[in-house]
Amino acid sequence: MAHRPGRAEAVAAARAEYTRWLESAHGPAHARRTAERNAAFFLPHIKPGMALLDGGCGPGSITLGLAQAVAPGHVTGVDVSASALERARALADERGVTNVTFEQHHLRSLPYPDGTFDAVFVHAVLQHVAEPGRVVAELFRVLKPGGVIGVADADFDGFICWPDDPLIARSTEVLTAARLEGDPRIGRRLRALLVEAGFERAAGMVAAGAEGEPAIVALTGDSWAQRFAAAPFVAYAEAAGIADRREMLAISEAWRRWGQHPGAFAARFWCQALGWKPA
Repeated sequence: MAHRPGRAEAVAAARAEYTRWLESAHGPAHARRTAERNAAFFLPHIKPGMALLDGGCGPGSITLGLAQAVAPGHVTGVDVSASALERARALADERGVTNVTFEQHHLRSLPYPDGTFDAVFVHAVLQHVAEPGRVVAELFRVLKPGGVIGVADADFDGFICWPDDPLIARSTEVLTAARLEGDPRIGRRLRALLVEAGFERAAGMVAAGAEGEPAIVALTGDSWAQRFAAAPFVAYAEAAGIADRREMLAISEAWRRWGQHPGAFAARFWCQALGWKPA
């Protein structure tokens, strides 16, 4: 008799396909990030000559800006994704940035000796890991005494939107339930995580991003509409019992309507924290 996969196997298969799709779906947005915009709170605390670690560097668009800030110092970009690192290396070659290297490691266990780096930066990573405290402790270990860390991440509760469509509110619930691991509300905990790891002078801040111009609103609405209608996301949501196809497509259409609304507006918090390893 042929093996018939059970529900657990079906969920696992759908999850694997969703994971592969998710990386490619996030790629273009991640590549638009820059140090000037996304690491603005951190840049005043680094200087030329530093050795810097960019943890979870993705396609390297922030990393290259950090490399410019510490030149002739060196930046090491680390990520778990081989394909993201390939894009990062290509971008560095394209821009002629030579004081940067990219390596594939998980932040839970880094191969560097204690006190390797003068500074560490981590952007939009801790929300995706199951043990953020363990990651921050590892970052503390590889920092030199007196070294600085900057972390930034999302908090899904810090989101406002108009028009106030229940389906858009539901989209946040679906995204939260569909997370592979991690905490979508990690932003409020960043300062506490630094304190718990042993950092001193820990300071928490927040920046706000907004979509309130016609072109940006249209782009955002279309992007979310495409995401909720994407076959791998729909299949995983159905397999995991998060939402059925009809609801996913209704959410997709709600985002499309939002993007076409002449008065549409959305804003979200981006939480940040700084800390220093005791000298």
